[in-house]
Amino acid sequence: MKDTLKIHYKRGTEELKRDNIRAHRLTQEFNNTDVEEFERKEEIIRTLFGSVGDHPSLEHNFHCDLGYNIHVGDNFYAGYNCTILDMIEEIEKLRHQ
Repeated sequence: MKDTLKIHYKRGTEELKRDNIRAHRLTQEFNNTDVEEFERKEEIIRTLFGSVGDHPSLEHNFHCDLGYNIHVGDNFYAGYNCTILDMIEEIEKLRHQ
């Protein structure tokens, strides 16, 4: 059996805790924003994500780890109860150290 590289990361570092709390606050605000406040919802997504194209659309009950590792293009759509686990980019950074 081929050996695979095991990557260990400390999710509990102060930096990641801070970034995760930031993402949770923004997603909580997004999920609690009135359904008709389209501009505010887009503003929150642009603050949360790493990059966003034109006309993003996400339904409520959205969740993510950090947010800034999420990059979406034009006309991105995410349905109800979408969860994006975007911690993986942090793991990839460790892999290349």
